[in-house]
Amino acid sequence: MMSIRFLIILCLISRSAFAQTWYVSGDGNDTNDGKTSRTAFRSLQKAADRVQPGDVVWVGNGIYTNEDTGNGSAVLAITRSGRADAWITWKARPGHTPVVRPAGWNGIHITGSYHVLDGLTVIGNNDSIVLLAAQEDAKKPKPNPFFNSNGIFVNGRPNLPDQKPHHVVIRNCTVGKCAGGGIVGIEMDYLTIEDCRVYDNAWFMRYGGSGISTLNNWAYNDAPGYHIIIQRNYVWNNKTLVPWEKIGKLSDGNGIILDVTDGEQGATNPNADALVKADSGQAAAARPAKPKRPEWKGRALVANNISVFNGGSGIHTFRTRHVDIINNTTYHNGGIVGYQELFPNRSEDVVILNNVIVPRPGGKVTSNNRNNDIRWDYNLYPTAQDVFVGANDIVAEPKFINVQADPTKGDFRLARGSRALHSGTNELAPGTDILGKSRSRSKGRDRGAFEQ
Repeated sequence: MMSIRFLIILCLISRSAFAQTWYVSGDGNDTNDGKTSRTAFRSLQKAADRVQPGDVVWVGNGIYTNEDTGNGSAVLAITRSGRADAWITWKARPGHTPVVRPAGWNGIHITGSYHVLDGLTVIGNNDSIVLLAAQEDAKKPKPNPFFNSNGIFVNGRPNLPDQKPHHVVIRNCTVGKCAGGGIVGIEMDYLTIEDCRVYDNAWFMRYGGSGISTLNNWAYNDAPGYHIIIQRNYVWNNKTLVPWEKIGKLSDGNGIILDVTDGEQGATNPNADALVKADSGQAAAARPAKPKRPEWKGRALVANNISVFNGGSGIHTFRTRHVDIINNTTYHNGGIVGYQELFPNRSEDVVILNNVIVPRPGGKVTSNNRNNDIRWDYNLYPTAQDVFVGANDIVAEPKFINVQADPTKGDFRLARGSRALHSGTNELAPGTDILGKSRSRSKGRDRGAFEQ
């Protein structure tokens, strides 16, 4: 008889033998077989229609777009799923910078599970949009995707309750100038967004989007540990310039927001300064009842991010539970809607440690609206406040080396003499900083996103 160990090895060999590598290139052709760099497909969707669990798609240089503007349209619609032991990987070829340019609702739309997106770029059409035209379009009953295109959208709303997307990793991606949200996850679980650059998004949409956002997490399971991870991202200049249609006011435009994991019905916009009108009348009565969202008991980590010059908050949670906000740097956010720099709102069990929080002139560090069980300590901010005050907080200027509107061109490291140096806590602190540099294992690691 074959040993169990031999059978396991045989299964692993068989699985890898059936995994396929696919190639897509700007000079490819969809009549090709897509199995070598010389016979690459031209469109990403051609590969999406072929992939199976365990496959890898190498994406070469090129501009990827299409003319589809229908409901749910995308340049790349990922509907097939991998498996826990056989993820599907979409990756830029070494030395290549493929660019997705959405014309419809999304650049990349993901409704499947067990996918990795690595090194892809999505650039929207902000440069060709006139603000007045977007504001006028938002008054029309039928939305135009031209003014609402999202960058990368992990979207569980079209799926059945037991088929929501989960286990998606988005890393080393650039998402910019999208009229809609940047990187968005709705009704999903186990989402990781790391080492990305997310900028100039949400300007023209009618839905109140942000740079990086999660909404209505849909529990895949109740396993302990982090289900949502947002780490080592540069996030800047995301803002809304068109009123959110539900409230008729400007809202959101945050750098990073974790939005609504509780089971309450009804909603307000994230700053709780306007009520969202509930549906009423015959239309609401005729609409089928949505299945109840299962209670989300996972935990979220927001760590080592730079979030600056966004129109809404740098980072905040709204009606969200079980979040650790650790070692982030926020700077001069809230310039459009007046939100505070970093705050929980109607949230529970949120830990906020080791952050450097610098509000814009006249802005506020944080706020406290109907929260429970908030742990706030070891944060540094230049303006005294009494909303949350930790025993180890420091009120001082952080002394950044070089502040620039684009944080990838500036230098938000701490200059010599900064009181944020060597004064943080090791509790929950990540082992590395935004650049992957190891943090001190002894007492006195740095506050903020960088370790000097």
